Amino acid sequence: MSKKNIILLIFLSLFISLNAVQVKKVEARYYKNFEKGELKGTSIDSQGRLFLGPQIKTIKGPEREYYLSADISRNGDLYIGTGHQSILYRVNSQTQAVEKIFESEQLDFYALLINRNNEIYVGSSPNGKVYHIDKKKKVKVVFDPDNKFIWEIKEDRNGDIICAVGNSGGLYRLKISGEVSKICETEDSHLISLYITRDNSILAGSGDRGVLYKIENRKVKVLYDSPLEEIRGICEDKEGNIYFSATRGIVRKKHPETIDMEPIFSKDPEEMKKYIKEKSILYCLQPNGTVEPIWSSLDDYIYTICYDPNGNSVLVGTGNSGRIYRVKKDGGFSLVYESESAQVYKIIRNNKGFTIISNNTAAIANLGENVINKGSFLSEIYDLEVQSKLGRVYWDSDTSPSMKVTLFVRAGNSNIADNTWTDWSPPFADGQNSSINITGYRYFQIKVMLNSSNIGGTPYLNDYRVYYLQTNLKPRMKTIEIKKSNHKKSRLNQKKNTSKPGKYLQVKWMAQDPNNDELKYSVYLKKTSDRNWIPIKMDFGENTLKLDMELFEDGLYVMKVNVDDSLDNPPSTSISASKISKSFLIDSTAPRLSELVRSGNQIKFKVMDLTSLISEVLYSYDGKLWYPVIPDDMINDSKLENYMFRLKPVNKRKNIFIKIVDEFGNSKVYQKEL
Repeated sequence: MSKKNIILLIFLSLFISLNAVQVKKVEARYYKNFEKGELKGTSIDSQGRLFLGPQIKTIKGPEREYYLSADISRNGDLYIGTGHQSILYRVNSQTQAVEKIFESEQLDFYALLINRNNEIYVGSSPNGKVYHIDKKKKVKVVFDPDNKFIWEIKEDRNGDIICAVGNSGGLYRLKISGEVSKICETEDSHLISLYITRDNSILAGSGDRGVLYKIENRKVKVLYDSPLEEIRGICEDKEGNIYFSATRGIVRKKHPETIDMEPIFSKDPEEMKKYIKEKSILYCLQPNGTVEPIWSSLDDYIYTICYDPNGNSVLVGTGNSGRIYRVKKDGGFSLVYESESAQVYKIIRNNKGFTIISNNTAAIANLGENVINKGSFLSEIYDLEVQSKLGRVYWDSDTSPSMKVTLFVRAGNSNIADNTWTDWSPPFADGQNSSINITGYRYFQIKVMLNSSNIGGTPYLNDYRVYYLQTNLKPRMKTIEIKKSNHKKSRLNQKKNTSKPGKYLQVKWMAQDPNNDELKYSVYLKKTSDRNWIPIKMDFGENTLKLDMELFEDGLYVMKVNVDDSLDNPPSTSISASKISKSFLIDSTAPRLSELVRSGNQIKFKVMDLTSLISEVLYSYDGKLWYPVIPDDMINDSKLENYMFRLKPVNKRKNIFIKIVDEFGNSKVYQKEL
């Protein structure tokens, strides 16, 4: 056994013996645990490791509501097309100065391209036009189709401009000479994403049926038909693998137009939702034609993807949590960055890393290729359910002498970390010997600091565990319910039953322990007129009891149920509670029949019960078929009732049977010769 485990066992044994049985722990060791926290300069991978994140530098951009398109020129300047007022801006790479280049009468600039000659092409919507802006900032319309939307513009290997359009999804080619030609049309209303492969093929993704197309020599081929509606991003790695993202409809637009083409079966959105729960899926199309999903999310929409050749991975920008994930071909991934904006809308490779365009609110940032030298992680607020004592914190990390992992703790009694909480504790630097020793708080939070003086290196935090002991709180008795059993038989079938119908009570209670301790019960009984309790059943774990009424004298009783948590707590800290029921009757004695008189074919008699009401009276000639007898006042509602009934023609019958029953099911049969 390792020294680390020996220390842990010694600590736990001392903690248990001195305090209580149930020492509990909070731990973070999986991706889903760290994902709930707040990352500041840190990242998480799919193995559940926390490490330093990439360098992030924010850039002040134009003060517009939406950034819808972006591209980077050869000298590193950033161009941005805005929405809800289509303006083209340039952000100088050296000075960060923002300059307005061009403003259109249209609403949105969804498409933007800086070609190899540093000339600008920008596409407007909803009355789609493509504008060309030369190096002298001269603007002219080079493409004015009937289509309403210009969704994407790319430059192919020959220098031609390829445009993806909607509302009749198709592709157009704009040659350097100025000639415009239609490449193809599809069954889709919108083609919203484009990519030019190394062999100069065109890949296009649709925005209403989630189909990935390959267009080569004007021939259209379906590469994949996704179960989701929108193909929003396409990229290629150095091995020829194609990555593309499918997303549940974000801004889905429907149009009635159809196009003559070999039909592809459209997806039924309602039918699709029965089987597909993901909001987005990242696929890998391998050179042999095999398509595999390598990453998906139930919560995040994929807005953009970009291949990172240095990391041989795909950067995935999502919303509505403003996250960037790094995904490997084998499906391994890491959450590398959380933006303060809701959506990471575009990721564009630059000469020093990547430029990130975000929305809600609109923002720009540069994501560097190297990691920073320090970062932090703020955990979720942990709820211990009751005020507790925090014991020790342990963690496992991979470090070197130039790297350090430190933890801090703060606590409070509100579920928001406000000014009523404690200050952050002094730093804990020893992952195997750090005592928190904070008492009397229900909530707490962990802060992790990662530091590295090794350029490009990072420590890894694999997990942490915090042990705690809840303050023992009093269990609560909530309800006691007492019901008499009901085994009423049919009058046509009065066969003998070996059980004792009506001779016992069913007792059930509910108790709750704030600490979730195991509870045991003791039950007592007494007459309302008595002083002393009679023990019925002691120290048992069930919350039900069957009470045999024949063991007790008839009368009015109350029951007491005592609960305690001593199974999970030592005698010095265990707590008990009790509750007394409402009063109830115990009646195991049958009613009595008296003053039976026969006059001709008329029978009269009285029935009396000392404890409970008369329930029913029956008569029979053979003890098999029974007939009801109604009291003189027409209703059985008292302990004493008078009855009269007339006999049917006697014929050969010589006996009559009269059965009397009280409300507890106690009964007795009387026999009379006729």
